[in-house]
Amino acid sequence: MTDPPSGPEQQLLDLTEGNAGLAKLLHAGLERLREGVAGADLQEMARDVLAGHSDLRQIAATEAYGPMLLDRFHRFKEWEENLDPDERQRLADEATAVARDVGRPSS
Repeated sequence: MTDPPSGPEQQLLDLTEGNAGLAKLLHAGLERLREGVAGADLQEMARDVLAGHSDLRQIAATEAYGPMLLDRFHRFKEWEENLDPDERQRLADEATAVARDVGRPSS
């Protein structure tokens, strides 16, 4: 029998409506943020979420992080809109392959 998900794992499962693959991708994204790829503020936020000290839904609604997350989302959308069609397709194919592999046991 497997152990029930911990607080942070359960939170991510709840956010992804029980989809373990999406929860795993969300976790990986938070790990990247925890590494500092988007700056110190989001690094701290990700660290708190992954440690189970903060709830991602509540954080997104705060004055401190909500605007920052929304800004990053808008920057992403602008970047995505400016991709050339071939690059967009290549990235979509790559994302599909990653999503397909989520949940497969590692060797």
